Order: sequence, then C-alpha cells, then structure tokens
Amino acid sequence: MSNKSPEEPRAKAIRAHERVPTRHQSETVDWLGLWAISLGIAAIVLAWVAYHTIGDTIGASFILAGAAALVALILTASERGHL
Repeated sequence: MSNKSPEEPRAKAIRAHERVPTRHQSETVDWLGLWAISLGIAAIVLAWVAYHTIGDTIGASFILAGAAALVALILTASERGHL
C-alpha cells in the first residue's frame, strides 16, 4: 500500500502561485526610457545655454536635432532587439 499523496493538487497550487505577479515583477523601471528623458532634458538645457549666452541659434538647433536623432536611434534599436 502506498502512502504517497496525489501530485495533482500540488501542481495546481504551484501553477496558481506562478500566475500571481510578485512585487519585483510589477515595479520594474524602464531604464532606457529614463535615459531618453534625461538626455532630452540635458539637450534642452545645453541648447538654452547656447542660445542665451552667445545667441547661437544654429548650434542650439544642432544640439536638439542631434539628441533627438540619438534617442530615436537607440530606442529603435532596442525595439528591434539589437540591444
């Protein structure tokens, strides 16, 4: 006579436990998005300094365009799975 309990109820309990998201899974930070926002803010500050200190409108626009192109390139590469 066997004393083993059936495996089915335990398997159901484990599967039900796996479906519940843990605190770590639900509170992840999108570091690439945070980097993109911080780079954009830094570019705005640098463009503001370039425009208001020496009046360089072309330099300020190049700073903003370069930062926007860099953010777009990195986010596109991340979306396609290259990073």
